[in-house]
Amino acid sequence: MHHTQPSRGRWILAIGAIVVAGSTILQWWQIGGGTGELSQLSGQGISDLPVFVMFLVAIASLLLVTLPFASEKPIAIDHPIVYLSLLGAALVGYISKVITMTQANLLPFPPQRGLGFWLAAVGLVLFARGVFEMHEERQRRLY
Repeated sequence: MHHTQPSRGRWILAIGAIVVAGSTILQWWQIGGGTGELSQLSGQGISDLPVFVMFLVAIASLLLVTLPFASEKPIAIDHPIVYLSLLGAALVGYISKVITMTQANLLPFPPQRGLGFWLAAVGLVLFARGVFEMHEERQRRLY
C-alpha cells in the first residue's frame, strides 16, 4: 500500500471541508424571536439547494483527499485543479445563497442569529487556503 504523509494543504482543505459540511446543518438565518419581536422564524442552510450543493462538495472533497492513501499508484483526479473546481462549486452555492438571503432580507445580523452562515464562510476560506497550499506543494515537487 502507498504510505505517504498527508500534506499541510490536504489537512487544511480537509478541515475546511469538515467546517463547511458541519455549517450546512446549522441555522443560517433567523428573524424575530427576541423581546418585543414577532415569533421566531429561522432556516437551516441545507434546506436550500445551493447549500446542499456545498454539503455535497465538502463530502466529495473529503473523499478525494483520502483517495491517494488508499491507492498504491498516483490517482489522476487527485490534482489541484479538481480541488479548485470543487471550491468554485461551493463558492457558487454560497454566493447564490447570499444573494437569495439578501433579496429576502434574511442576512443574519447580529452574527449569532446565523452561526452556520458564518461558519461556512470560515470553512470556505480554509478550503481555499488548502487548495492554494496543495498547488504550491505541487509546484515545489515539479521544480
